[in-house]
This record gives sequence, C-alpha cells and structure tokens, in this order.
Amino acid sequence: MATIIQKQNKTIEIRFKDANGKSQSIYPGKIAKRAAQAIGSKIDHIVGRQIVGAEPDHEVAQWLAKLAENSGILYAKLVKKGLAQPLRAAEPAAEPELAPTIRKWCDDYIAAHPGADRTIELLTVTARSLCHKFGDDKRIDTFNAGDAETYRKWLQTNGNERKKYKAGLALNTVRRTIGRCKQFFGSAVKHQLISRNPFDGEASAVTGNEDRLVLVPAEWIEKCIRKAPCEDWRIMLAFARYAGMRSHETRIQKWEDIDLANNEMLVRSHKTPPVRRCPIFPELRPHLLRAREHAPEGAELVVTRYDADANILTTMKKIVIKAGLVPWAKLMQNLRATRETELLAHYPAKDVTSWLGNSPEVANKHYAMTMQASFDRAIEEGAKIVGVTTAPPKGQTTAASATEPANDDLTDDLDVVDPKTPPNPPPTVQDKGRQSTPTKKADAKKPLNNWVCLASALGDLATQLPRQDSNL
Repeated sequence: MATIIQKQNKTIEIRFKDANGKSQSIYPGKIAKRAAQAIGSKIDHIVGRQIVGAEPDHEVAQWLAKLAENSGILYAKLVKKGLAQPLRAAEPAAEPELAPTIRKWCDDYIAAHPGADRTIELLTVTARSLCHKFGDDKRIDTFNAGDAETYRKWLQTNGNERKKYKAGLALNTVRRTIGRCKQFFGSAVKHQLISRNPFDGEASAVTGNEDRLVLVPAEWIEKCIRKAPCEDWRIMLAFARYAGMRSHETRIQKWEDIDLANNEMLVRSHKTPPVRRCPIFPELRPHLLRAREHAPEGAELVVTRYDADANILTTMKKIVIKAGLVPWAKLMQNLRATRETELLAHYPAKDVTSWLGNSPEVANKHYAMTMQASFDRAIEEGAKIVGVTTAPPKGQTTAASATEPANDDLTDDLDVVDPKTPPNPPPTVQDKGRQSTPTKKADAKKPLNNWVCLASALGDLATQLPRQDSNL
C-alpha cells in the first residue's frame, strides 16, 4: 500500500512497491495530503492490475488520460516508474499528394500512348511547347482556362519552334496543337487530377483554307520532272501529282507492292489506313517504268535516297524555280489536292477517297477545288445527261427506248420521259384537298356558273400572255 510522507519543506513523497516488489518513490511536488492519498490509491490500483496482467479500470484509465493531457510532469513520473504507457508522439498529418507537373504528366501520357511514331512525335512537340511557355515545374492542377487562352495566342505569335519561337504558327497548326493539349488535360480529368479541361473553350477543329489551294497543271510537274536532279526526285514528283500521295508516302513505297502488269499498286502510309489499293493511272505508268529501269538491282524501296521524315521542301522549291516556275503554296499537298480534284470530276467520291486514303468529307473540306474546265463545260452542256435528261443523238438508243418505235420528230433537246411513269398521274390526297382551280362547268340553267368559268379562263390567260407594256 502506498505511503504518503510530507517533508519539512511541505513536499510530498509517495512510497510504494511496484509489481516486482521493488520499492519506488514518486515526488508529485507541493500538493495537499488528501490529493496525495488519492494518487497513492490509484497507484496501488495500477500496481495490483499489473500483477494480474490486466488493464486499469475505466475510471483510473480516464484519470491517466486526463493527467497526460493536463499535467505532463506527473504523468511523465508515472511513466518513468512503469505505471503508465509513454505518450506516442502525434504523427504529422500526411501532406496532400500534389498533382504532377505538366512535364511529368505529358511524359507519362506519351510513354503509355499506343499511337504510331508520327503521332508520338507530334505529342512530344506539343509537350515541349507547353513546357517552353509555362516551365517544367508548373503543376497541371494550376493550369486554368486563362492559361489555355494565353498559350493559344502565344502559338499564333511566337509558337514556331523551327523559327526559334520568333514567329507564329498557321491557324490549322495552332488548332491541331490545341487538340493535342485537349488530349493531355482530358486524360487528367479522367484520372480526377483536375475537375475540368482548361482547353475546352479553345477551338481545335481544323478548317479548310481555300486561299492556299492551288491547281497545279500537269505541264508544270513535267517541267519539274525534267529539271529534277535524280530519278528519286522524278518518281517522288510523279507519285505526288499523278497518284495523289502524301509527302511521306512518296518515299516509303516498295517495288513488291507495285503490279505494273495489272496496273494496280498497294500504297503504304503512316496514316490510316496503313495500306490501300490504288490504280496505276496512265499518267503515272511511264514514270514508274522509267524508275523501274533505273532502280538499283535488288532495291526494295522505290525511293532510296530519302526517308519518310526527310525535309524535302527546300530542294523541291529549288527544282520549281529551276523549271522557270514560281513556287506555289503547300508545294507537296497541292499536288495531292490537284489529283484528287481531277479524279472527283470523273469518278465517284467513295472510290476516289479509297484510292487516296481519306474520306469524302475530308476531300471536300481540304482538297477539292473548283476547276475552270468544269465551268466551261457547264456553259456548253448545262445539266444534260444523254439518255437520262435528254434524248440520245440520232442513231443511238438507250435501254429504256430500245423497245419503243422510233420517232423522227424528236430532237436532241427534247426531254426524255420515263416510260414507266403514267402521262397523267392521279393527284394525291393532298393535291385533291387543295385544288385552287374552280371545278364548276358552264350550265345554261345556272348562269352563275358561266361567269365563274369565264373568270377562271381569263385568269389563266392573263398569266400566260405577256403584257402589252412589257417593254416599256
């Protein structure tokens, strides 16, 4: 049992024996003897519970907890004597995990992207552009719509990496870059790193620019082919102008895919679809024959001097100037656009776009151009389609008129009437319900009907005859 001893200086000593029977003392300081007795009884209780391997009663446990909260010194003395558990240092609150930086997020996104090499390259260029403008340390969750607007304006004025950020990018290039930024931040939204995509308000749809579309006559390209420095350049120009190939496609074709005997070839591409079937057009065939004749023995690729990523525009510009021509806008793309325009004038759009590797929508938006030849033909022929909207020339018959007796009175400009269509088709229910012409007949017994019929006849006459003062 604990013993309470009051010293001459009024301090209290509490003597007790611990669970091992060893004498111990605690000095709570100058406190009332009754308070010391209360502490002693609780010490006795704790020692007794320790001997039997049990926890203190709830009341004593609460006293210890309150003591630890309000009187750290006494509690520390109890801990030192083995009567209480040492206080655990409060664990610091875990800092919220910070969102990744733009650099980190873009790098991780690109590393996991399953796209083609060209797609990865363009994503890398966009990520590099973002970091150049905002720095590598800017966190993705601090990027807002205002930053997106600032970035778009910067692309338009100083975003050209090739020109050391001293010039802007074309409108469609800016929009494609914004589209790739939407991919980066859209993925962050899906991973709940940010609540909304800051680029949602920026336009990313690419639009056609008719001001930069140029019809390149075949005569121009033939001049360029004659001035080309090597056979590789000659076939590259022929591929672009007469097969409508993209710039990189002109340099990745293989001889094994070109079937000159059957006038067809498989065109390889870095875009979708990766392989397409295309006719060998008559204008292209002689150039392929010449290229085959000059090809090195055992050559796999048609063009061996340049790879798909080579920058050929500088050399092409020199060839155009050497041919006595003025370089046109979008040197290679307008060759493809010209070919697609020519083909669309002769073949269904679905067929043409399958040969050239795009869609009718893309062709009409970015490639198709108006042609003066079509304008001139429309002046001469109008909308006549022989055998459909006009009668066939004399001596020729159509399938529809082959079984009908010939009529020499027909001229070339008469409309053809479908024999399956009745000459006077019955009116529909709607037509019957809104007849505006009086149906009454003249009747001697009903003079009023005579006036109605006369008024109707005069009304029709007035709409069919010219006015007497029509040339005043």
